[in-house]
Amino acid sequence: MNAYNVDTNWYTDTGATDHVTSELNKLTMREKYHGNDQIHTASGSGMEIKHVGHITVPTQSRSLHLNNVLHVPKAAKNLVSVHRLTKDNSAFIEFHPDFFLIKDHATRNTILRGPRRRGLYPLRADSSVKKANAVDKPTMSRWHNHLGHPSLPIVTKVIDSNNLSCSPVSNKKSVCDACQQAKSHQLPYSRSISSTSFPLELVHSDVWGPVVESVGRKRYYVSFVDDFSRFTWIYFLKYKSKVFQKFHEFQKMVERQFDRKILAMQTDWGGNIKN
Repeated sequence: MNAYNVDTNWYTDTGATDHVTSELNKLTMREKYHGNDQIHTASGSGMEIKHVGHITVPTQSRSLHLNNVLHVPKAAKNLVSVHRLTKDNSAFIEFHPDFFLIKDHATRNTILRGPRRRGLYPLRADSSVKKANAVDKPTMSRWHNHLGHPSLPIVTKVIDSNNLSCSPVSNKKSVCDACQQAKSHQLPYSRSISSTSFPLELVHSDVWGPVVESVGRKRYYVSFVDDFSRFTWIYFLKYKSKVFQKFHEFQKMVERQFDRKILAMQTDWGGNIKN
């Protein structure tokens, strides 16, 4: 690697073991590097790795992916490891005197044709699709979804502290439907003035189902809750039409047990209760 001025082009390099760039903004997805490895030049000097990320190079047929690109601020050129490029994209490269071809390994179709410049082979994205790909940075809304729907300050802090890429046109005031539904709180109920003084003065009842069949192939249940004692009785039902029959069984049992009559019932007035 020669100590030239920083060049923004990408150059294919058969001797590079990894993709290398000095430009952090080229990485669409990135994270800080916490290891101790360094990039070594031909002279043997080492250069520190700051981040690891990914880049997508658009072409007319399909995009090429540069995975695990090393961000090395002191690198003089952006290098594409031929080994990693061909391996990650199931492709191979043909080098000719005046151009090079990247071809699909299975179909042998040309994915990208590149020129030769000053004895080097620069990798350039197809200009006709480059513009559309350039805006494909994660928006603030997408980061919000990927990070598990945290609040906006948390998303901003994670993006800033990890130097992550985010679309500058993100609408930070957008409303997340999932958050609105999952994090919303129900308004408090008005205070009830109803009170009971003895068992069976008021009994609450509800029917629930259908659900997965239980023992006896029963898919419904009806519940009865005494307002005074909070005692609860549950009857499992095979058919919803048996609700009224179970109510009669419950009525006979509790009225005999408490030696009282049920004075009032409170239900949602569903079809089975009406019948």
